[in-house]
Amino acid sequence: MKNILIVPNQSKDRDLCTSTRVAELLKSKGATVLVESKYSTDLTGNAIVADVIPDSIDLILVVGGDGSVIDASVLAVELDIPILGVNLGNLGYLAEVEPSELDALNGLFTGEYKIEQKMLLSVSVTSANEVKTSQRLALNDVIISHETYVGLAELSLKNSHGSGVKYRADGLILSTPVGSTAYSLSAGGPIVSHDIDSILVTPICPHAFFNRSVIFKPTEEITVCNNGGSALNVTVDGRFFAKLAPEEACTVRASEKRVKMLTFTENNLFATLFGKMRKIEKI
Repeated sequence: MKNILIVPNQSKDRDLCTSTRVAELLKSKGATVLVESKYSTDLTGNAIVADVIPDSIDLILVVGGDGSVIDASVLAVELDIPILGVNLGNLGYLAEVEPSELDALNGLFTGEYKIEQKMLLSVSVTSANEVKTSQRLALNDVIISHETYVGLAELSLKNSHGSGVKYRADGLILSTPVGSTAYSLSAGGPIVSHDIDSILVTPICPHAFFNRSVIFKPTEEITVCNNGGSALNVTVDGRFFAKLAPEEACTVRASEKRVKMLTFTENNLFATLFGKMRKIEKI
C-alpha cells in the first residue's frame, strides 16, 4: 500500500488529532498520504492535498464510525479499491481499528492483511412512465417506510418466481449480510454471517400474524409494491432515494459490483459482535 487517501469525519475527530496520528504513521512507513482540500489546513505537512482524487490510490482509510465507512464506500466502489476504517464510533463493525491500536496499520506495509469483498444491493423504482435506478448501492440496507416511520404501510412482496406475501407494517428492511447487524437486527432480524451472500427481508413493527424475517438467495429479484393510499420513502443506506407512490413498485437485487474491505483479522463476526455488545453494556 503506497498511496493512501485519508477521509476524516470531522464531527467525530473535531481537531483531526486521530487523523493526524494516522497520517504521521503512514508517512513514516514511506506511504504517500493524500487528503481532500477541505482538510488541508489541519493535515498540512503530513498529507498531500488532492483537489482531484487520482487513479493511483491504493486504499481509502476512513477515520470515523461505521456510517463514515458506509459513506466512503461509494467512492471505494467507484475506484474499485479497498477501504479500511479507524473507529471513532460506538460499535465499529465496519471500522475495525481502534484509535488505541493504530500499530495494526503496520500490517499495510508487511502484507499482513486480507481483502474481503462484500455484497451490495441495487434498487430501482418503477412508475407508470419510467424506471428510476439509484446510483448509490446499499452496503447495509434499503428501507421502505413512511418518512417519519409513523403510520401503517400496506406492502406486498414477490420473489423472482412471483411467489409472495403481504405485510401490514411500519415498513420493510431489505438488507445485505453486512446490514443484518444494523437496523435489521434492531427490528428483530437474524444475524447473517457476512460471507454468506443473501438478501434479508425484515418487517418493521408488523401488524400481522406473519412477522418473520425471510432470507433469500442472492440471485433473487425482490419486488415490493406499495398497496396503501399514501406515498412511502425509499432510502439507501439511510439516504433518501425516491418516493414510492401508491401502486408503484420497488425492485431490489444483488449488484454485480462489490465493495472491497481490508481487514487484519480472520472473519469472526460473532466474536466481534459479542465483544462490541459487552462494550456497550459497560457504558
